[in-house]
Amino acid sequence: MGCDEDMTGDGLVPTVLLKPGYELPAPSLHGAVDPREQARVFEALFQVRAEREQMGRYVILGTLGRGGMGTVLEAFDRTLDRRVALKVLHGNLGEEHKQRLLREAQALAKLSHPNVVQVYEVGAHEGQAYIAMELVQGQTLRDWLSQEPRPGWRERLHVFLQAGEGLAAAHARGLVHRDFKPRNAVIEHEGRVRLLDFGLARRTDEELTATSVDLSVEEAVLDISLTQTGAVMGTPAYMAPEQIRGQEADPRSDQFGYCVSLYEALYGERPFGGTSMAELMVSSASGQVRPVPRGHEVPAALRSVVLRGLAPEPDDRWPSMEELLAELRKLASPRKRRGWLAVGVAGGLAALGLGIAQYAAVGLRCEGAEEWLVGVWDDGRRHEVQQAILDTKLATAADTWERIEPRLDAYAEAWANKHGQVCEATSVRQEQSADVMDLRMECLRGRLVSLRESVGVLAHANETRVQRAMDLVAGLPSLSRCDDVPALRADVPRPEDPAVAKQIESLRGQLAQARSLYRAGEYAQSLAVAEQVVRGAELLSYPSLLAEALLSRADAHYYRDQSTEAERDYARAFAVAAEHGHRQAELEALLGLTWVVGIHQARYDQGLQLGRLALSMARGPGVERRTEGYALSSVGILLKDKGEYDDAMAHFQRALVVYGDTLGLDHPQIAPVLNNIGTVLQAQGEIVEARGYYRKALAIWEDALGSNHHQVAITLRNIGNGFLEQGALEEALSHYRQALAIFEQVLGPEHARVAGTLHNIGTVLRDQGRLEEAWQHYQGALGIYEAALGSGHPNVAYPIAGLAQVALLQEELALAQEYAERAYSIRESAPTSPSNLADSRFLLARALWSDPRQRPRARRLAEQAQEVYADLGEVWYDELADVVAWLADHDVR
Repeated sequence: MGCDEDMTGDGLVPTVLLKPGYELPAPSLHGAVDPREQARVFEALFQVRAEREQMGRYVILGTLGRGGMGTVLEAFDRTLDRRVALKVLHGNLGEEHKQRLLREAQALAKLSHPNVVQVYEVGAHEGQAYIAMELVQGQTLRDWLSQEPRPGWRERLHVFLQAGEGLAAAHARGLVHRDFKPRNAVIEHEGRVRLLDFGLARRTDEELTATSVDLSVEEAVLDISLTQTGAVMGTPAYMAPEQIRGQEADPRSDQFGYCVSLYEALYGERPFGGTSMAELMVSSASGQVRPVPRGHEVPAALRSVVLRGLAPEPDDRWPSMEELLAELRKLASPRKRRGWLAVGVAGGLAALGLGIAQYAAVGLRCEGAEEWLVGVWDDGRRHEVQQAILDTKLATAADTWERIEPRLDAYAEAWANKHGQVCEATSVRQEQSADVMDLRMECLRGRLVSLRESVGVLAHANETRVQRAMDLVAGLPSLSRCDDVPALRADVPRPEDPAVAKQIESLRGQLAQARSLYRAGEYAQSLAVAEQVVRGAELLSYPSLLAEALLSRADAHYYRDQSTEAERDYARAFAVAAEHGHRQAELEALLGLTWVVGIHQARYDQGLQLGRLALSMARGPGVERRTEGYALSSVGILLKDKGEYDDAMAHFQRALVVYGDTLGLDHPQIAPVLNNIGTVLQAQGEIVEARGYYRKALAIWEDALGSNHHQVAITLRNIGNGFLEQGALEEALSHYRQALAIFEQVLGPEHARVAGTLHNIGTVLRDQGRLEEAWQHYQGALGIYEAALGSGHPNVAYPIAGLAQVALLQEELALAQEYAERAYSIRESAPTSPSNLADSRFLLARALWSDPRQRPRARRLAEQAQEVYADLGEVWYDELADVVAWLADHDVR
């Protein structure tokens, strides 16, 4: 009987049959309601004794269970007419436990997923904190697994896949469960699995004090959750080795607990032996999994997938829960013929032009998603791309193809799997509405267009496209966005007019092409296509597409060093997106402005304002979470350039967490963050530690992008900087020259990064006493910088200062004074770091000293430099000592 049906008969019914929002009678205009009458009505309607204990609006019905942190009660919400589970914090626990309980609620309240219990409210009653959450009826997975007859391995795997979907959704929101086990998941009567007890959950960027487990307590019960303050938290039998050691848990720790539970479900025993914490720690840390039990029916391929998730080192596990689940899904259903279905290419391409209703109708079969990939990424397109890449005859062509082919295969396969899941959620499991399916299918359709256009760019490969092929493939839009229903609902709706919708569809295809060309390094062509889309969107008066097209055009302008045009387009895109509620485009425009204004034009304070606004937006609803990582990195770079290293490091570390959760720690976008952390450490004098971060970034980039990529060159240059600071000049020069060769090949000889590397080589040559060669390299850097960035850009001051230093060494004092004055003028007028300004002051002081009339000014400049170096701390001790010694030897008296 549903909530809107009438109640008939005299018998009591087992469910509340009132419309949402019903409350007990309120006082009327004629006086207060008799409390006894109110109680009678309450008992008759809700089958609950009126004198029962209450907590606010919740009437306590009974106790469901007790744990280390609180008691879980069954209660009735009198306002919203529903039974709930009420988790109440034990009264004898401290404030830290209260905060942990609130953290649980805040974490779960942001997560709405069919496989995770829903939190309704956080409250307090007479000093006791509580959480009201969805009351889930069913049996724990532990009880379900112990039933007889025992479910088959495939059925067990299907059940655990649902639990894994809940964990993956939590990770996508930045949450770590930290205590996954069969007792913390319930399978409802209709078969849906729900994750419970996120009492140990926290955000991945949240600090937590942790200590190691006391291994002397040999009698510890491994099934009991540990929740003591400041200690490792979780259930030892299911805990990852890093948790047992007291290290911070992350999504890979959840993956370990999930695989322990899945192994136990499949084989009837846990993977690691041991009856104490010490024994368990030894066996799990060594990866000593029990032998396969006799008589089992579990496929070897499934065991291999689970064993990877049980690896002792987090880096050796699956990069994410989503990737683990993708492998498990392949094994969950009976094997089907692999390869593409025999559907004509024309039919596959025509499918991309269907409206969303037609698309959903075709996809409703929930099988054969590969049909949509025909003509997009199938054997024919694979051969075209391979041939196009190899035909360029580049030395790196074969290596590039070997790197991108499996990534394109994986993306296409993930798309097909997601297509089936979205369809089954409505037509098979009936856990989402048809409207929600339409939203998610629309999102998937957009991803398919992006894949089509990216493959199209590669099918006409040239040298530039081959060199940037991995950027193109790595930049394919995330499929996880298609799971974020609230964000999809917030997106701008499609036009209702079919004719307009068809034109918009065509323009969106062009926009995907422009973005693919941009990622492939074809900035001029990307700009031309984006301009066509801008004009089309303006003619149709379709603001959301216009904002996206302006963003694409601005990106192309930015990478063509056209900062004025880029700033104009980013600003216009922001205005259009903000006016029409296109939140993602509004945020991306802000981030674009942060880069062009704050970084490219070195207007640091203005850039920081924009970046911090973007960061606050990135943490809001309707935004892909990895955008937060990009915003954190952008703000971090600005802070680093301003010399605010501690704040910069904090932003980079948080960006690393966000990217690790959303992309996996081996994704190419992780490498720039590692690189930036290295630059901060190097600026703080931690050169050896910085080099470790650089080499990790270098390994990721070389594995993903090959050895001739501009990102590889950036890291080589940074490693060279470290050697230069240590005085290892030949090692520095070797790294710089490797970087220069890559930059010139990939970016062209007139690019700003070529200039930066020429400057660095000039500095090594200067320190080696090869002054004429140094002068030539500084002059080359200066010419490129001025052409690319303008004569007033802070970067221009670097080679100018280098020229002044060479002139000083050659005792050409007038020339040294001219260049030193110019470098100082740029750095004094344009935002720069305090250390750079101090460097210029001291350089100018030395250049001026030969002129007796300028000596008072030279002393003032040196004294100002001395004050800055002293304020900067011990990292700048050598520079401070040089200034102090110079001042002692250069007195105006």
